[in-house]
Amino acid sequence: MRPRLARGGRAIEVSYTRRVSERSGDDDGGRRSLGSLVEWARGREEIRYLVVAGCTSLGYLGLVAALLGVFRWYMVAIVVAQVITIAIAFPVYRKLIFRSTGPWRADLPRFVGVWTGGFLAGIVATPLLVELTTLRPLVAQVIAVATVAVLSYAGHHFISFRHRVRAEAGHGDR
Repeated sequence: MRPRLARGGRAIEVSYTRRVSERSGDDDGGRRSLGSLVEWARGREEIRYLVVAGCTSLGYLGLVAALLGVFRWYMVAIVVAQVITIAIAFPVYRKLIFRSTGPWRADLPRFVGVWTGGFLAGIVATPLLVELTTLRPLVAQVIAVATVAVLSYAGHHFISFRHRVRAEAGHGDR
């Protein structure tokens, strides 16, 4: 049964459609419920990364915005926000996104290394954007965060939680 939402006294069917191969054996004509879409998304590492990293980035940017009102220098606000965010992000990325089962003590230094690479890129990019253009520090930080996001996913996937990738490939958990 597909979910229904009431609107103006009428029921509206909520579903999505995807192409179905003849071999899949689907008997519903290619229509899936919203629940199965959510289950599909939860099973995809890339989707989990987009959602969790997006929320992490929004929280981080909110911290930066708040700390800009506390600290006179924007770089201090950025560093403090980074330290707070990394303390929250590591366990969330480890369990929710990459589903790591390796020892956390091995994951943490690699995670911090990848995160630091993105942090340093932001530390370089933000002042360049602020000082060489008319951008405000928060806008410059948003641009830096968005730019670093794709490289961070690859870094965390192949470096931070690499033992998980090896385990899935049949090479054992290291």
